[in-house]
Amino acid sequence: MFVVQLMFVSLFVHQVMSSGSGRHSLWAFATYISGTTPFPEFSAVLMLDDVQVGYFDSKIDRLVRVGGQGVEGAELNLGQEAVFILRDIFSSMRKRLEMVKHRFNMTTAGVHVQQRMTGCEVLEDGQPALIMFRDGSNGQDADSLMYNMTHFTYAGGDGWEIQWSAVKRMHFQMLYSNIYLPFCARALNHLLDREKNLVRRRVRPRVRFITKQVVGGARVTCLATDFYPRHINLTLLRDSTPVDEDELTGGSVLPNGNGLYQVRKSLMVSDEELQRKHNYTCVTSHLSLDNRLEVSWRAEFSRSHRIYIISAPAGLTLAAVLLMVLLWWRRRSEGVAMETQEQQERLSVNKETDSESAGLHLSRFVPDSRGQC
Repeated sequence: MFVVQLMFVSLFVHQVMSSGSGRHSLWAFATYISGTTPFPEFSAVLMLDDVQVGYFDSKIDRLVRVGGQGVEGAELNLGQEAVFILRDIFSSMRKRLEMVKHRFNMTTAGVHVQQRMTGCEVLEDGQPALIMFRDGSNGQDADSLMYNMTHFTYAGGDGWEIQWSAVKRMHFQMLYSNIYLPFCARALNHLLDREKNLVRRRVRPRVRFITKQVVGGARVTCLATDFYPRHINLTLLRDSTPVDEDELTGGSVLPNGNGLYQVRKSLMVSDEELQRKHNYTCVTSHLSLDNRLEVSWRAEFSRSHRIYIISAPAGLTLAAVLLMVLLWWRRRSEGVAMETQEQQERLSVNKETDSESAGLHLSRFVPDSRGQC
């Protein structure tokens, strides 16, 4: 029931993950579906920074607690105003999808999806920074609105823009600045106070180099793992000079499966580069660190860095030679074993013969009953 639905588009996730480390955010990921599906018509997931804290859908019609502190499924105590706002989002998204379907002649039966990311950010001192929404229709970017206390901007996607009159623009600016932003900031600060042990924690990254032999050289990977929050700066140096990002692969911050994060950057180092014996340094900057964390690795060229590929004919020849050697060794071992067994049998026969001879010689000197030999 509380699983984040598959329909969230990547642009939403990218936007929420790009928030600065000196801010905290509260976002509602909302989905409206028209058509027959096993999902609720409307659902919304509430995220405090990158932690899911609440859930709402049109079937249960209430905001319940998910994750964090407290009882799972209990009422999320943000007041009835939060439910009214979610219902209003439900209504506006339904109207927006109908407008989009009419404008672009989406009259065919089937499933159509309207998505929205809406929420706010506050600074570390709790002051509101901005509030925004961003809409998508059937997986494509539609339009967005942002109000950051001094500027109010509206942008439409390519070919998806819906013209706003000056009156409508003023109406939304007053709505967002006087109602939505103050409420969102209050809710965010309340949740931050309740979940401070979770979202305000600082977990130091563990950084190390991983090297793997490959054809023609080696792959060098700088890995930082088990850190929180997710904002991190990872730089790979070659002899104190930053490696060009075009030479690197990776770099995306990924969840670690335990509430923490990981990131890696990899570099292919050729045999020629290994011969130069460069010094590589992984430099990490993170909120949990007072200073930069540096881990170094020096390239050492040796035969162990090379991987030779044997051709098929050469491989068959080598296998045949090994088989002949194995057969020869087996026959030699069997011959030695048979020779040893024959020697042991001859030795046993000789011992028995010597015993019998000794018995005959002794019997000549045994006295008879009369005491005569």
